[in-house]
Amino acid sequence: MAKAVNEVRRDIFGRQVVISAMRAARPHDAPKPRVEKVTPKEKCFFCPGNEHLTPPEIDRVEKDGAWEVRVFPNKFPAFSRESKKAYGLHEVVVETPDHQKTLSELSVENLSDYLSVLAKRVDAAYSDPKIAYASVFKNEGQAAGASLEHSHTQIAGMGFVPKFVSRLAKSNAKFRKIAEKKRNLVLENDSFVVVCPHASRFQHEMWILPKNPVDSLVGMDSAQIANLASALKSSLAALDALSGYRPYNLVFHCAPKGVLDFPFHVEILPRHALWAGFELGTEIVMLSTIPAESAHILKEKIEK
Repeated sequence: MAKAVNEVRRDIFGRQVVISAMRAARPHDAPKPRVEKVTPKEKCFFCPGNEHLTPPEIDRVEKDGAWEVRVFPNKFPAFSRESKKAYGLHEVVVETPDHQKTLSELSVENLSDYLSVLAKRVDAAYSDPKIAYASVFKNEGQAAGASLEHSHTQIAGMGFVPKFVSRLAKSNAKFRKIAEKKRNLVLENDSFVVVCPHASRFQHEMWILPKNPVDSLVGMDSAQIANLASALKSSLAALDALSGYRPYNLVFHCAPKGVLDFPFHVEILPRHALWAGFELGTEIVMLSTIPAESAHILKEKIEK
């Protein structure tokens, strides 16, 4: 059982978190079982056989004569090349043809192909001279912002670099220290460490950090891609086993175009609790699980 701790912490950007482990004892309804995906395959835009329901395909990876990963423009883009005020692109990457599966249930080989496709699409986005940054993110589950059940990732290329990303670009040394210290370590392999950040904003939040300097998915060699795929699978499998496949967001922080010294990392952001009035009114997050305890619990799930 976690000891009673009330503590205000700050992350590397100065964002405040109140660690209040006592609040974990608050009464809640019983945990809900895994939410089954109920959309019939014949009506799913992303299932095999329904390729005609999406915009024209941009790219794919095939295995045994069928697609394994598929890419096409978002039908409802936030950025487009036709827009003068929001120039850019918006793509969808479907990681698997299996309607029921999520990332943790895919093979390391499948995840490696998926990550290679993401790298390829970010590189392609930067071939457009007007695009300065490509945001790579996944919304898993309705509470995390997904509008469709079938597992998918999005890439949004835009003509500017968001302010937060510019702040990230100045924080490389801090991220390297986090990777070196391995505080709240969940797992590690030859290329990456997975930790629960000291000032986590989400319950069981994890960061996947490179052991050696890496600025983007673009340019990673096959060994790094495979190690990232392995770390991602193990981390998400532990989270899914712990939470019952509850919603999460996945963010790949890749360097803006032309930036070579950038702290590439992957953030796994579980959406187990809603930000309520306190968070919205103060921009301070309340967290009811100590990150060190989260790391211990997640590590145990992996070792099992």
